[in-house]
Amino acid sequence: MKKLVLLLFLSSFSCKKEAPVTPTPPAARQVNTAHLNSLFQTVKLASNGVEVGTVAIYSEAPDYRLVTDADEGFTCVDDVARAAIFWLAEPDFATNTDKQAKHKLATEFVLQLQAPAGDAGAGYFYNFLWPDKTINKTYKTSVAEANFWSWRALWALSEAYPTYLKSDPAFATRMRTAMDRVVANMLRDFGSKPKDYTFIKGITVPKWLPFGSGTDQAAIMLLGLANYQQIAPSAANLALIDQLAAGILVMQQGDAAKFPYGAFLSFENGWHAYAADQAYALLHVGKQLNKPDWITAARKEIDNFYPYLLKEGFLESFSVEARDGGIGLLQSNKFPQIAYGIRPMIWATMEAYDQTKDAKYLTLAKQLYGWFQGKNVASIVMYDPATGRGYDGLLSGSRINQNAGAESTIESLWAAQKVKE
Repeated sequence: MKKLVLLLFLSSFSCKKEAPVTPTPPAARQVNTAHLNSLFQTVKLASNGVEVGTVAIYSEAPDYRLVTDADEGFTCVDDVARAAIFWLAEPDFATNTDKQAKHKLATEFVLQLQAPAGDAGAGYFYNFLWPDKTINKTYKTSVAEANFWSWRALWALSEAYPTYLKSDPAFATRMRTAMDRVVANMLRDFGSKPKDYTFIKGITVPKWLPFGSGTDQAAIMLLGLANYQQIAPSAANLALIDQLAAGILVMQQGDAAKFPYGAFLSFENGWHAYAADQAYALLHVGKQLNKPDWITAARKEIDNFYPYLLKEGFLESFSVEARDGGIGLLQSNKFPQIAYGIRPMIWATMEAYDQTKDAKYLTLAKQLYGWFQGKNVASIVMYDPATGRGYDGLLSGSRINQNAGAESTIESLWAAQKVKE
């Protein structure tokens, strides 16, 4: 929301008539939903005829036609959940009936893709829908299991539940049932895991997170479970939140003076930019649950690792090993750089700003957002506010992928929405 600026003028002793003052117009909002709207369509599921909202996963240049993946399908819970969270956070959501309608249809899609009792993975979520409007239940990135799309489904449902509890209690009841089922799975599959460790290249790694040490997935789990704790408080859920956060903290390496400067490793002995929501989750949930050590750890990454990445022109990934009493770099990749790798840093930095009101975080967030505006190693705009397209990746110092699929577009919109330029 743009704040009105009141200009106070000193009265003049001159009898000369003052010229009228033209107010400076507010800067144009960076968020443009035009391309996201073009990716959105309603369909009826083949199994039961229920109308749901979908977001096309791929949109290819130069005409930006919608494209299906032969192995996966044409839309997925991962992206539809992202879109739902985006629409809900729009400043005009309470009055914009189009965004409200899209959000409810998207939420219906998420609900419909939860695996029913009797299916393998019951309670978790399938991910993809085929062009014939049947659910893809077999491909590895679509099976109902403990994976990103199930965590993102819970996050989206838990964000929206309070809204529908007021506006549509019957719909909210269905959402609550879906959340209860997936959280029961999470408690069963992760709640009683022992706090065991392993060592990879000399790095201490937890074994109780998704896939053993997946802090990237644990961060999304934290966001959904923290919301759910407000809806249905329980000691078991709170204990799982604590255990997931503890695993993330174990994976923090380095400090202000030592590489990798407070970064949270993503998995085993490696870091990757995509899905690096650890700092944001620790800040956001840490504030909710009064966990100052989580907040301190998150700010350690923001204060030290993010400026390092800016100086390096950003990185895609790296791996490390224990070396000479510290951490040494094994291997690193600069490309591809994607919106999903930049947006998490912006969210974390803006959360730090919201909590502290320290202007340095707002400055840092805008520097990070510059990647979208062409302040990257290729000097190419990666999000076009004129069209609303978020491009699919920076491939080198001179070339980008000009396709504009759901993930890149929504992650770009999320970044613009949070920075509020």
